Amino acid sequence: KYEEAMQQYQKALEIQLKALGPEHSSTAATYHSIGRVLYKQGKYEEAMQQYQKALEIEMKVYGRGHASTLTTCYEIGNVLCNLGKYKEATQQYQTVLEIESKLYGPEHPSTADTRHEIGNALCKQGVYEAAMQQYQKALEIKLK
Repeated sequence: KYEEAMQQYQKALEIQLKALGPEHSSTAATYHSIGRVLYKQGKYEEAMQQYQKALEIEMKVYGRGHASTLTTCYEIGNVLCNLGKYKEATQQYQTVLEIESKLYGPEHPSTADTRHEIGNALCKQGVYEAAMQQYQKALEIKLK
């Protein structure tokens, strides 16, 4: 049903662009949703384009430390991993972790998820000791 979802999101985007403009939070949310559908279909380059559009708007509307912005940044990390760009993904996740830690605190469940993804990206780079440290910290947070 991805094609059906994509059609609905495209219709919504068309309406939002006309009614709300290209820099509205709802427009950003729709770009994000389109990116998610493309990601689920394995269309990572296309998903990246949509996430970047969403992020550009979110940075203007919300700023760097907002949950929506962080979610999009996290998704960009996922895309980078799937494109085999593990070093870039690690950097992206590190940025997310830094902001999440300030916003929610270092022991928040979101930081555990991000640490897990950092561990995955490090593992793909062969940096196993650092990956293990991230996995361990993620586990400690989850067990609290």
